[in-house]
Amino acid sequence: MTPLPPEDDPDLLAAEFVLGVLSPQDRAAAEVRIKQDRSFAKAVTAWETRLSGLNDSFPEVPAPDLMPRIEERLFGKPTPKPPFWRNWIAGAVSAAALGAAVFLLVPETIFTPDQSLVTLSGDAQALRYDVALEGETLRIARVAGPEAEAGTVHELWLIAGDAAPVSLGLITGDSISLQAPLLSAGMVLAISLEPTGGSPTGAPTGPVLVTGVIAGG
Repeated sequence: MTPLPPEDDPDLLAAEFVLGVLSPQDRAAAEVRIKQDRSFAKAVTAWETRLSGLNDSFPEVPAPDLMPRIEERLFGKPTPKPPFWRNWIAGAVSAAALGAAVFLLVPETIFTPDQSLVTLSGDAQALRYDVALEGETLRIARVAGPEAEAGTVHELWLIAGDAAPVSLGLITGDSISLQAPLLSAGMVLAISLEPTGGSPTGAPTGPVLVTGVIAGG
């Protein structure tokens, strides 16, 4: 019977390292020894080659993404971020206007066929758009300020309560006319600056320029 090698035998330690049966402390010590002891490093390589065939019967499995779990343990669970468009519209309309008009919708509001609905404006610039109903047509006309610079376009959005903004169209000249959507008091109309062709994501991406809250009919 072949005697067992002593516990401090380097070749035995190399085999146990490759098999992954060492304690965390012994494994850490072995990793240090690999860097410092060339003969021990060669023994580890030899055992890796000798035992590599054991892995042939196991399918390849992608390594798990542990970073989110590590970050959660280090820094705590992050607070979910609100959708980008919520920050976008919150920066454009005052909290008072949102609280009073956006989240308290009045879906029963009936608008007359020819009615000025709202003026879209911003505090920091002269740009203004008037929005009016003309029969069954919604007309948005720029009444002050410059049109969008080359390479950009003004895009009109409708926001109803917590719903995501819906694009109503691009304003490439002084005005646009479109089939009037179903409107209610408290809805927000806003215009953002987007690249030519409009938002590439289906949601506002550029800065908000002007906004307005639709009042009751």
